[in-house]
Amino acid sequence: MEHRADIAIIGAGFGGSLMAMVARRLGRSVMLIERGTHPRFAIGESTTPLANLLLQQLAEEYDLPQLLPFRRWGEWQREHSGIGCGLKRGFSFFHHTLGQAFSDDEQRSRQLLVAASPRDEVADTHWFRADFDQHLVNEAQRLGVEYFEQTELTNFDEQPAGVTLGGRRNGGSVRFHVGFVIDATGPRGWLHRTLGLAKRELPMMPATSGLFAHFNNVGAWPSAVGAPYPVEDAAVHHVFDGGWVWILKFNNGITSAGVGATRQRADELGLAKGEAGWQRLLAKLPSLAKQFTGAELVGGFVFTPELSFCSGQINGARWALLPSSAGFVDPLLSSGFPLTLLGIQRLAKLLDGGIDLADYERRTLAELDQVSRLVGALYASMGDFELFTALTQIYFVALSYSETAHRLGKPELAESFLLRDHPEFGPATRGICESVVRLAKRKEVLAKVRKTIEPFNVAGLADPAKRNWYPVNIDDLFSTAAKLNSSEPEIREMLLREQLL
Repeated sequence: MEHRADIAIIGAGFGGSLMAMVARRLGRSVMLIERGTHPRFAIGESTTPLANLLLQQLAEEYDLPQLLPFRRWGEWQREHSGIGCGLKRGFSFFHHTLGQAFSDDEQRSRQLLVAASPRDEVADTHWFRADFDQHLVNEAQRLGVEYFEQTELTNFDEQPAGVTLGGRRNGGSVRFHVGFVIDATGPRGWLHRTLGLAKRELPMMPATSGLFAHFNNVGAWPSAVGAPYPVEDAAVHHVFDGGWVWILKFNNGITSAGVGATRQRADELGLAKGEAGWQRLLAKLPSLAKQFTGAELVGGFVFTPELSFCSGQINGARWALLPSSAGFVDPLLSSGFPLTLLGIQRLAKLLDGGIDLADYERRTLAELDQVSRLVGALYASMGDFELFTALTQIYFVALSYSETAHRLGKPELAESFLLRDHPEFGPATRGICESVVRLAKRKEVLAKVRKTIEPFNVAGLADPAKRNWYPVNIDDLFSTAAKLNSSEPEIREMLLREQLL
């Protein structure tokens, strides 16, 4: 069978389907090609305020109003209650010593709670990908995207006039003739393998492994009186020297849980052995083990021996990798969604003549590198929770500043992820991360973090008086309006417009 279109998108996860929808709105004919079928298990589930703003921007710029309910918990529950998701009010961190029960002190020095929204209605979400990805594939088809599932591609032939993709489907050969190809098959994906692309080292990132699965009947982690939000209505991180465990709860009773660890720690725990490795980990985290008493595995464990990855080339004359295929750092900090959505925005501009391929590659790789440096520094400090907490403030300050600047209509203040291209914040962040990995003087690093984030801190973060609990306080935003070249009335108008007040 022969098929022709302007664009072929390989991989029908959320990124591929969203890219297909945007390309259709740009007037292109689009084919979406998938090796498997939906619904299917997928990891990578937790959004952030910036990710949801980017989703909103795509919906508004490309006339995709069907995406808007997915930007917030309340709208999602009213419009699509049958599509699984989880309530994410913030980021919860708890620091453990292996072999000991979790405990804390009056200063809350072994926990960190950072609220991302003031109430459930406008909260972020975890995406239950089996439901969400299938829904987006269906939406793409409603827009006229041709969908080909159970299609095994084997050949890529690039000629001056276009690209021919060859493979097999339904027991027979199939060929797709297109002008441009976008790979959305994930790290180490189809184009990377088929074209024999080289790997590229991510700066400062240690070798890490991951083990993850879905569960039923996971118990509750206690939430202290007065906490900024119920601590499990969040992306929950249990941090220990050499690794961390994530727990995300969905409204369908399923819990996503997994561990990322340095190669040395992963080998010590035997994570490659799947469930046996998971049980060995829980035995060293007795407080967390109580939460999983009675938990039932859904499906099986997935072990990834190498979590981080970056392709040495991410585009050619007639092809490009989405950021999710170009590279992956770690689930820590939930950076995958915003990077992918930024990539979709930029590829849309590329298709519309707004930027060129070289600019797309430069921005994508630079932002992956910035995430890699920060996550690498966080791994290096997992045994020192005060330092770890200080480094997370770089992330939270950059995201809250960027989100607010964009909602105020001032994108020039934050043109790159984690303010990577900002002339002061970007280089300072890189210097801090290098200092942490080199084991520089701890007090000097902490002082530099405080100095770096202060001009961008619009959310009342890094305040010792709050003892590591950071609720959303609108007064913090009003009092720091000048940092955004704004005023209290302008910020109030924005909050009302965005239904955040």
